[in-house]
Amino acid sequence: MYTDLFLAMLNPRNARGNPILSALVYTFCPAAARWWLVGADPTPPFDPIWKSLEDLSTGKTLLEFLTEYGFENLLDEIRSYVGEVEEYRRQHSNFQSPELMPLFRGGNIPISRRYGSQNAIQNLGGDWRNLFIYVRTWAFLVHDWRIAMQIGRDSGCVPRAEKVCLTLSGVNLPVQFDVWVWQVQVGHVTETKIGSLISNGEQDQLRFSLLSRCTTLGSQPWSNTPVIYSLDRENGAAKPFDPLLANRDLEKTVESLSNLAKKGPHPPLNALQRPSLCKQCGYQQLCFTRNHISQHALNNL
Repeated sequence: MYTDLFLAMLNPRNARGNPILSALVYTFCPAAARWWLVGADPTPPFDPIWKSLEDLSTGKTLLEFLTEYGFENLLDEIRSYVGEVEEYRRQHSNFQSPELMPLFRGGNIPISRRYGSQNAIQNLGGDWRNLFIYVRTWAFLVHDWRIAMQIGRDSGCVPRAEKVCLTLSGVNLPVQFDVWVWQVQVGHVTETKIGSLISNGEQDQLRFSLLSRCTTLGSQPWSNTPVIYSLDRENGAAKPFDPLLANRDLEKTVESLSNLAKKGPHPPLNALQRPSLCKQCGYQQLCFTRNHISQHALNNL
């Protein structure tokens, strides 16, 4: 999911024609850039991982949030799932996130046990699969990322949502962009680690190149240069940004992509090449009704 991108598009402080944001949206999908630039706002789908990180950053416990959302009748099943993942990880410690393998049978709640929790699941997007993604993120993924970023367990450091400024020479207004920030105290120095969520292990070069130049939104600068990490949504891997786009070419790349976003072409590339992303897009209803792309195909992804 591209929750950070859709939040940037919905941020009223980001101008709709900003070249940086136009380039980012066009890279995601030319059709989405067309909808955005003609004035249509996206409707981001529910992101259980983002929601889990938001709740974790408040300092409250997982049990408190599950009870608040109305899952108190399913706490035994949720505890059982966490225990099953822990045991499966002990048995398959040579694998990264072995609970993702088809042989892992945990993370299911019988339909008969879901009765009475219909209102609760609406707090997690109305999809029962989101419950276990939410719990797994809180109980396991965040700790996997922390270990990969070499943040000690005793640091007491949890991620927090923070807006940073994406800037380029020649662009007057910065773009406010949401990231996840860890502030780690190492001796007398505070290290800043910035994480951005990815899928399938792929670091999209434009977003991460821009993040590598980001600045704080506030007046207080970071005490040192932040390290930019990709946070894999599926397996919990966290890797430093590996740039492939030359830094000297970033301005020209953004300018070229921004011009394409404004003038076209605007083919629905995700629908043609990566249709699974369309289910995670804030413009799926516009594309699959106005462009006459098969809604049946989307429903069967």
